Amino acid sequence: MHADGPLLILAGAGSGKTRVITTRTAYLIHTGVKAGSVLAVTFTNKAAREMKKRVKSMLKGTKGTPVISTFHSLCLRILRREIEPLGYRKDFTIYNTSEQVSLLRNILSDIKFYDKSFKAESILERISRTKNDFAPPDAADADDPVEEASALIYPRYHEALKSMNVLDFDDLLLLTLRLFREHPGVLGKYRERFRYIMVDEYQDTNRIQYDFVKLLAGETRNLCVVGDDDQSIYGWRGADLGNILDFEKDFPGAVTVRLEQNYRSFDHILKAANGVIKNNKKRMEKSLWTEKGAGPKVNIFKAVDTEDEAEWVADRISMISDEKNIPCEGIAVIYRANIFSRPFEEALRSRRIPYTVVGGTSYFERKEIKDLAAWLKIIANPSDDLSLMRAVNAPKRGLGPSAIGRFSDFARSGSVGLLDAFGKADEIEGLGQRAAASAETLFGLIRRYRDMFGNGKEMGKTLKALIKEIDYRDYIIRLYKTPDAAYRRIEIIDGFVDSITHYESMEDSPSLQGFLETMALTDLIEDKKEKEGQGVTLISFHSSKGLEFPVVFIAGTEEEILPHRKSVESDGGLEEERRLFYVGITRAMKELFITYTDHRRKYGKETPSIPSRFLEEIPEEVTRVIDRFEKMDPEQESAYVKKLYENFMAKFGD
Repeated sequence: MHADGPLLILAGAGSGKTRVITTRTAYLIHTGVKAGSVLAVTFTNKAAREMKKRVKSMLKGTKGTPVISTFHSLCLRILRREIEPLGYRKDFTIYNTSEQVSLLRNILSDIKFYDKSFKAESILERISRTKNDFAPPDAADADDPVEEASALIYPRYHEALKSMNVLDFDDLLLLTLRLFREHPGVLGKYRERFRYIMVDEYQDTNRIQYDFVKLLAGETRNLCVVGDDDQSIYGWRGADLGNILDFEKDFPGAVTVRLEQNYRSFDHILKAANGVIKNNKKRMEKSLWTEKGAGPKVNIFKAVDTEDEAEWVADRISMISDEKNIPCEGIAVIYRANIFSRPFEEALRSRRIPYTVVGGTSYFERKEIKDLAAWLKIIANPSDDLSLMRAVNAPKRGLGPSAIGRFSDFARSGSVGLLDAFGKADEIEGLGQRAAASAETLFGLIRRYRDMFGNGKEMGKTLKALIKEIDYRDYIIRLYKTPDAAYRRIEIIDGFVDSITHYESMEDSPSLQGFLETMALTDLIEDKKEKEGQGVTLISFHSSKGLEFPVVFIAGTEEEILPHRKSVESDGGLEEERRLFYVGITRAMKELFITYTDHRRKYGKETPSIPSRFLEEIPEEVTRVIDRFEKMDPEQESAYVKKLYENFMAKFGD
């Protein structure tokens, strides 16, 4: 009910913060605030969709709708309208990570940067960090050769993107902030529009997001932020814990509300979480509690080695699934990183227990999707040379490296884009007749499909026509030798056509540009955790945030894994590792198992393991150490055997 002035809501794990944000949004509108003046910003498309759905149900009969968006979607919307003063056209396209890496590799090749120890991925990571810290590209650490190389390449990378009228993911935030700082009229327009601002997961904001929100809030300071400093686990990608810890200092007179009642977990789980997190020094005091009752104690198991740990977890999952009738979808195994998934996959597979590994290869990283996306991007943005280079070879069109080199030289000398050079093939000296004809045909094809997609109608049908005209299906069949492999790839192509058709059916004003925006934002920030109905979830700590499961197994709770060996060198790193463990614990609703090993194979050698120091921080009275040979009580065992018998009979009969 707090309307005007700054408000900090410290929302503990499982305390219903989404309900608070959506209810506050509806309350503001019901008390007379114009719906369009309310802005709620979050981090994932899933969270934004959930908020929109809840708010819509609360606002029946009222005029207008509030703006509920992710940071990147909001900035994209602003840039699509306002970007021209920064020297870009409004039909810009967005590069995903793989496209950024390809561009950097081209730049490294152009400048003859032969040092193979400098990976394009590492340089991209440094460039991204520089952008998000809003630091000048020459602010490099002279003792770090990768940073020095990144500082050298950054300006070339920036110019290459701008010349192609392309933005990367970081630019969406960076350029919007630049726009607000350099063009007060634009900032004033959006301040006037958004009078009440709410930010979800405030502990995950970085410096640019902080500056953006502060500028937008302006003098009215009608800013409400919701977050949990105890769940700040993304420092490695730029999140600044100080943003939430210093909120009361940055916004004097702020009201602070603590949400400490947890609606998710039993009390023993919460006491374990509280016992761990209270050891952090940099935090705002809060303690989770529940009315759900004590529940089972936290189970701790010591395995012999990695395989034994996985086997025990798989056996326990089988037992729980049968004796407690909890479906596999209600069980998660959480570990440090996906490199730890292999033994659990093998153990579950051997017992025929279905499972899903969260964080595998993205749908958008498949060759077929990248190829077709490149075609759509060059159609939408004729300046996108990198996408054109991919489209030229998918399928090949008789334009080899020599011919492409001549086109590139001509484009540079005439300060035109590569596609325009294709359209002027007859002006290029030394170009073969076949290459010239192929380039001119491609130029005409792209122009024609630009017109066909331009009306935003029947885009699925138009994409089908494009795929047929360039013989893309036949190309894929030739590429993958076995019928099964080719068939799977054809299914991916059909799915991509379905996705543009679905997009068109869902939008009031569909456009190719809009579809590519949706695709880019989904690829980069879509919540890839929506894996319902696919068995036990195998997931990393970082990916598990925001999820909940009736039963959770936390594996590999050992020194050098959790906390990670690099983190113990600084207090800040160690505290973030503790927050990571806290996040894992608070995913459990009913039962929590924590495992560690006596020894683990590292670098090909069996190495003794040391239990994580965090285990000692869990209060002893809420834990139960499980004996390897522990049996169930007779009543449980009888029920378990009966269940196994029933399952057997159901499968095989008499």
